[in-house]
Amino acid sequence: MYTMQVRKEGFFKSGELRLLPVTLFLFLTFYLPVTVLLLKGLQTDAGWSFDWLREMAGSPYYRRIFTFTLSQAFLSTILSLILGLPGGWILAHLDFPGKKIIKAMTTIPFILPSILVVLGFILFWGRQGVVNAVLMSLTGADKPVLDVLYSFKAILLAHVFYNFPIALRLIGAWWEGLGDNQHQAARLLGASERRIFRTITLPQLMPGIISAGTLIFLYCFMSFAVVLVLGGGPRYSTMEVEVYRLIKYSLDFGRGGALALIETAATLFLTWFYIRRENRTIHRESMRRQKMHWREISLRTKVLVSLYFLVILFIIFGPILTVMIQSFLEQTTRSAPPVLSLRWYREMIHSPGSFRGSSARLLAESLRNSLFLGFSTLALALLIGSYASWILARFPLKFPQLTETMIMMPMGVSSVVLGMGYLWLLRGGRMGAVPAMASIVLAHTVIALPFVMRALTPAMKRIRQDLLDASRLMGAGGIRQFLTVELPLVKPGLISGGAFALAISLGEINATLILSDAGVSTIPIAIYNLIGNYKFYSACALGTVLILICMAAFALIDAFEGWEN
Repeated sequence: MYTMQVRKEGFFKSGELRLLPVTLFLFLTFYLPVTVLLLKGLQTDAGWSFDWLREMAGSPYYRRIFTFTLSQAFLSTILSLILGLPGGWILAHLDFPGKKIIKAMTTIPFILPSILVVLGFILFWGRQGVVNAVLMSLTGADKPVLDVLYSFKAILLAHVFYNFPIALRLIGAWWEGLGDNQHQAARLLGASERRIFRTITLPQLMPGIISAGTLIFLYCFMSFAVVLVLGGGPRYSTMEVEVYRLIKYSLDFGRGGALALIETAATLFLTWFYIRRENRTIHRESMRRQKMHWREISLRTKVLVSLYFLVILFIIFGPILTVMIQSFLEQTTRSAPPVLSLRWYREMIHSPGSFRGSSARLLAESLRNSLFLGFSTLALALLIGSYASWILARFPLKFPQLTETMIMMPMGVSSVVLGMGYLWLLRGGRMGAVPAMASIVLAHTVIALPFVMRALTPAMKRIRQDLLDASRLMGAGGIRQFLTVELPLVKPGLISGGAFALAISLGEINATLILSDAGVSTIPIAIYNLIGNYKFYSACALGTVLILICMAAFALIDAFEGWEN
């Protein structure tokens, strides 16, 4: 067999040597900048020391930041699980008209960049937002009824909006695989539904709940844009935001590196815990559950299900539709009522010589820069990811799990930490004369690479060995076999991985915000700046473009994943 022949060729023709280009790329673009930044937390003017770490451990200010980071992530996770659990039950137990559409709609928050969530929440839940406007007209109040923004409540609400689809999808998939044999047996023995859930269903469901909760906690722990904008200031600062402030504005690489070291240790542990649990349960035996049709359920259940999805759709589409509708509005003066207009979209496609103002220039440049960065990231991530996936699937490795984990490591490191590492190397001239755009493309590629690998590696491993042997007998071996036989067979994975890379690059703000001080503006950075300048209509136009691109990208993922399965 082909694999046995490769094993006899020795180490120098094994997977380790063939992975050398990928290893070198990750060393220069990920491990080096992250390690350099983290080591700054162990250095003082006197040399190597734990002084920065000891200072943070003894400082009430930093202890409050640690506590707040953990508490907001924990509460956001609990609320996301509570909101997602009923939806998981509905998806696992019921068949009803429009179920696929509803299921697709619940994924919309998760595919949106965080800065769009921030923009939508400001316009929908803000003091002058849609919700307060409706409540003031209904109650006759002369001032806003709800005061949500720039508070702990706003952070929790945005995190729940952003992450409850994870709970809904993962718990629903797990619940569906439990089967209903034990449930039916317990009912025959006279157990009530509440007792069955407490003693049978919940213990079986707990691994899925823990996996979903761990992933949600990790995302909330590393949340940046939501806390930076909706938190309203240092009072609600998290470790992620504090690292950004210490290094970006105070240039305090010592304290910033120490805080980044603590944060990275925590996120890597959470990532390891999640991957370990996922690997334990990925091969579990799934049972087929008999679903109830909409006609068979009681009127009370129909009402509760309908109310649940009405609330969900209100939470999801309220902020999103507000962004999209306001992108078609314009105020000619501050006191004039808004009127319908396509001004913001026209300004995006203006030629450089026809700009009428700084706002138009910002819109057009941001759109062009984002598209350039997005397609550059897509090309580079697919090139590196497809080659690495091919090596992992076809060639022997001494430590295959360790090697794959090292390639996937960027998933467990904050993009703020990655960006700060780049910033340190750039400011000291240690990366040479690297243009800002090139550094952002490299950062985006590192962030997107694990997602591309997750789309491609399983597809590569599923290719039948007899097809590979037949192609070798016909003279198509090595790279030629990879290009002419294997890549066409993993086309759905390529398209899914490319869509992930494009969407991640277009929506990435953390590392981009850190590296954009050279004047590079992208769609998320422009939205962030426009929000700060209260130019919400133009921010909404950019946001709508980003929403449509992200939705199109993930529609491709769903379509081709379904075709592949």
